[in-house]
Amino acid sequence: MAPTTNGTALSRVAVWYGDSALEARQQDLVLPTQSPISEYIGDVVDQLSDGDPITAPAGSQWTLARIGGPLKPHQSLHDARVTDGAVLELRAVKSTERYRKVTEDVIDAAATEAAAAGRPFDTHAARQAGLVGLAFGGVAVCAAQWLLWISNSYSWWWVLVGGIGAVVAFTGMWSASRRYESGDAATAWTVVWVAATAVVGQVIPISERTGSPGIPHVMVSAVGVAVGAVCALLLTRRHLAITTALSAVMAIVAVICAVAEYTNLRSSAIAAGVLIAGLIGLQNASAIASGLARITLPRVPADGEKMEVGGEIGEQELLTVRRRSRRAVQMTTGLVVAFAVTTAAAAVWTMDPHSYHYRIEMVIVSCVAFILIIWGRTMSNALQAFSMLTGAALVIVGSAARLLLAGQDGWKPVVVLAVVVGAIVVLVTIAVVVTPRGVNPRVARLIEIFGWMALVTVYPLAAWVTGIFAVLRDLRIG
Repeated sequence: MAPTTNGTALSRVAVWYGDSALEARQQDLVLPTQSPISEYIGDVVDQLSDGDPITAPAGSQWTLARIGGPLKPHQSLHDARVTDGAVLELRAVKSTERYRKVTEDVIDAAATEAAAAGRPFDTHAARQAGLVGLAFGGVAVCAAQWLLWISNSYSWWWVLVGGIGAVVAFTGMWSASRRYESGDAATAWTVVWVAATAVVGQVIPISERTGSPGIPHVMVSAVGVAVGAVCALLLTRRHLAITTALSAVMAIVAVICAVAEYTNLRSSAIAAGVLIAGLIGLQNASAIASGLARITLPRVPADGEKMEVGGEIGEQELLTVRRRSRRAVQMTTGLVVAFAVTTAAAAVWTMDPHSYHYRIEMVIVSCVAFILIIWGRTMSNALQAFSMLTGAALVIVGSAARLLLAGQDGWKPVVVLAVVVGAIVVLVTIAVVVTPRGVNPRVARLIEIFGWMALVTVYPLAAWVTGIFAVLRDLRIG
């Protein structure tokens, strides 16, 4: 309580009022402590009205309430033991009403907030659930079409059915995107369309020697999926990052299939070449994305060199630059995800326990896992970082699985498990303990140097596994 100059005791309280027709409002007021509430409740109502008159229902009167229940109009704040800083509610009560507790208001408010925090299953949510069912059902139908094509001796009739399904999916995607302008429906039909474009691989004749689909079918299907994803992007203008990642992965798969089909290289040699390409792609993902987004990066001036300053950029040019920058960021994310997955899979496949280059491949796998961890830790984009860290985990677990499945006896499986467990413990400890505290700049610089040393080690060793050095050695000049 705070006495005024004339000796009247006052209490500082917060009074709020909420109604279904009006927005909730609250004011900090200074009220007489010893006077009955009925003497100044009218002034409180005027203060909270704020230009919008507040009228009590017929047969009701205004009073103040707290969590324990409404205060009787003839009571004073002192009689009700209301202290400074208390929160009171302006409420209209009937003379015959038993004073209900404000706890009910608290429960109602909590229920309202819970309903607002959770997403209701309304018409829009039901529609999205149906579209998810459409996407999964379409992919299942495409898979069933492939199984029926194989089980029916690769009949051309089933190829025709697959082509009709692709046309239907494209029509649905076009209608949802251009006619109805429904982004969710366009996304669902895009999934079906991309899965249906793999049917182009069935056009390739079956080899009489093998009597079953082979690498050419996978290669053509991968090309079809990549082209279908690009067509969907041009039509819908949605999901640029996902389309970039999918197209890049399918293009890499097509190149791998072509190399495997038309060369006599070992699988580990092909994987080593893909590993080199994946690491180069990770290093240059942002530059590739900038080129695809048609962003011209300025040349970095040398020390002391003067750069000519151009004129002011127009509003339209600024909008174009911003739009292309957003595209470049999304494409960078897609390329990083694609190259991280490619690099991890290639590193695992390079690890051939029965290869002549067994020890070299173990060094390659260890360096690749270390590189992905270092690069992933320095990424500012969470999705890019997660893709690299996931790739590192895939390299460690996949390589260990290949070593264990190679049928090794004795102490070697125990060593493999010990190395994997030790790596996991070290990584988890660093993530939990070191990351929140930060890293010493000298330690960070040392880790960066080790990362570059690992990268410099991987390139020549992977080239050695590909056999390029043997080819150069056997060259005869003249």
